[in-house]
Amino acid sequence: MKKKALEITRRTFLGSSTLAATAGLTGVGLNLSEASADVISKIESGTLLAPTYKPVAGLDVTSVAVHVGANSDYSSIPVFQGTTNSGQYTADSNPTIDSVETKISRLEGAEAAVATACGMAAISQTLLAFLKPGSRVVAHQNIYSRTQRLLEEPLKDLGIRFEQVDMTDLKQLKKALEKKTTIVYFEIHSNPAMDVVDVRAASAMAREAGAMTIVDNTFLTPYLIQPLALGVDIVVHSATKYMMGHGNGLAGIVCGSRSLVDKVGVMRILIGGVLSPVNASLLNQGLKTLPMRMERHCSNAMEVATFLESHSKVKKVHYPGLASDPGHEVAKNQMKGFGGMLGFEMHKPPQLNSFVKLIRPVWSLGDVATLMGHYSAPNPKRRIPANYSRMSIGIEDPGDIIGDLKQALDRS
Repeated sequence: MKKKALEITRRTFLGSSTLAATAGLTGVGLNLSEASADVISKIESGTLLAPTYKPVAGLDVTSVAVHVGANSDYSSIPVFQGTTNSGQYTADSNPTIDSVETKISRLEGAEAAVATACGMAAISQTLLAFLKPGSRVVAHQNIYSRTQRLLEEPLKDLGIRFEQVDMTDLKQLKKALEKKTTIVYFEIHSNPAMDVVDVRAASAMAREAGAMTIVDNTFLTPYLIQPLALGVDIVVHSATKYMMGHGNGLAGIVCGSRSLVDKVGVMRILIGGVLSPVNASLLNQGLKTLPMRMERHCSNAMEVATFLESHSKVKKVHYPGLASDPGHEVAKNQMKGFGGMLGFEMHKPPQLNSFVKLIRPVWSLGDVATLMGHYSAPNPKRRIPANYSRMSIGIEDPGDIIGDLKQALDRS
């Protein structure tokens, strides 16, 4: 009976948002695409939860997000701000930080997790835990710009070699792995080009070559895909984004087997990229609504992508939920929802930042508000085309997001 109540609550929430989406699209004279209708059908059936999700003690994921890591003595985990708590130095262990590590490890289906000060702390400390002079990294050719810089500058200076290939073409990955490789690194939906990598296939190829696979799951979260269940060794997140969800703090997280995560934990102690207890508390609060927010992000993004694809000033939309996207089939096979991130190319340099009213022209993502940024120049090496914009679709009414885009496009 309890399980049924959870499903009805989630379906009711999403059903109302779908009706709003349809009403909003009608207002701008747009019909729902077949791909959009398919996703809406899945939402109305109750959930976009990853098919790889492993329940904790039979609990629905919404219950895990609320209750795991909690203490029944408190309505909300307190901020244990002291430098020491119960004899433990906060850089080693802290009750507030421990609670989010427990919750996220369960959501990712991991044995353990270690929280860090931000997403780049999670990425850098993980890579430094397993690389040494002479190690080699094979990375996808389009990754977050600061991860790119980490590989190109400080890690290269330490004698770590790296090669970037188009991992959407598994033949290129296979060829790159002919040389001894320590780590294969990619983002499932790449930032910002929205390339889609086949997680299971890429991980299997890495394992066969004797390499570890590290995946950034920031864009999708464990609600939409659990990479560990598909053969990945370590998953990292900028928990600042969808997990925290409200643009109010910085956090990172690393998930995997206890033996691997413990090595990252040692690196956190030595380098000092420790999550603050205050931000851990904010992250804990954000995680409680992650499942519902991700479904709204997904449904809204599908509506926005469908609208943009139909607009005469838009040359191409990069969103794996669209049947026209080259990564659509791979994405559809490894998850149920396609996330809240999209990119689009215009026929001429975009001026939308000057005209949007609701959408915030800032470089971040995963917020409840819709955010948008434009790239000043193309970068073929990183698969960033000319006149390209990246959007993080929020949880506002989809008609309002589309209405703002429409008036901005009409004026640009």
